[in-house]
Amino acid sequence: MQVRFIDAGGVRTRCIIGGKPGAYPLLLLHGYGGTADVWVRNIDALGERYYAVAVDMISSGYTDLVDTGGKPPQPRAVAHLRALADELGFDKFCPVGTSYGGLIGALLYFDQPQRVNKLVLQGSGSVFNEDTDLAATLKNVRKNFGPVFDNATLENVRAGVVKQVYDPKTIPEEMLHVMVTAYARPGMRKAWEQGLDGLLDLEAGRPHRVLQRLEKLDVDTLVMWGREDPGAVYASAVAGVKRMPRARLVTFEKCGHKPMYEHTGMFHRELLGFLG
Repeated sequence: MQVRFIDAGGVRTRCIIGGKPGAYPLLLLHGYGGTADVWVRNIDALGERYYAVAVDMISSGYTDLVDTGGKPPQPRAVAHLRALADELGFDKFCPVGTSYGGLIGALLYFDQPQRVNKLVLQGSGSVFNEDTDLAATLKNVRKNFGPVFDNATLENVRAGVVKQVYDPKTIPEEMLHVMVTAYARPGMRKAWEQGLDGLLDLEAGRPHRVLQRLEKLDVDTLVMWGREDPGAVYASAVAGVKRMPRARLVTFEKCGHKPMYEHTGMFHRELLGFLG
């Protein structure tokens, strides 16, 4: 595992990388307000077979803060990752996105269907939730993580993350330390709230939704879901996968929003089996 800062279309981008260039690339995408470190228990294992790149997306972690003007951040996020894929020389690649990262991964397919030849969506209410549930989830993100900006402590970050998982003991301690430092960055509060406001403007974000065009998501897709996910509605995922031409749903029992570290072994088995 190594950390690199890469210029992606003029945006200094922090990446955590496992594996060697030349192997099939996986682009690991975190949820809204998270960091690449959400994949800390997966990068080395995936790097044994693939080129795994976990990225801090725009205005997250230690990547440059980008002014989105309160507009939906999805187009800027997609453009940033397209530039990163270009810089890394990816021909074909697989986005592996959790939560909001799943939405951006799906939008990357629509942006570049000739390059995204596999897709993994994990607990992505941003993709599958109806408007009412999506708005409620985003408001909970503000409620759970907003206090960190007023008092950037490990305890406040932990309190937000605990609400996402089934068993708090599964949370990687090292991830929390990185997150609290990222939240304390100058300018982070403005960037975080700006992006969240843009996501909550559901009408402005309508062109960047995926739920209404699941039938057009014509790519081999693995959907992974914790049955006890508190924010991404399981029934919506079940219904949504039935509409997708080439998708399969894997359910994690006694699991919340983060199967990749709540059930790391099963996550790796399912993902590696899907990738082949």
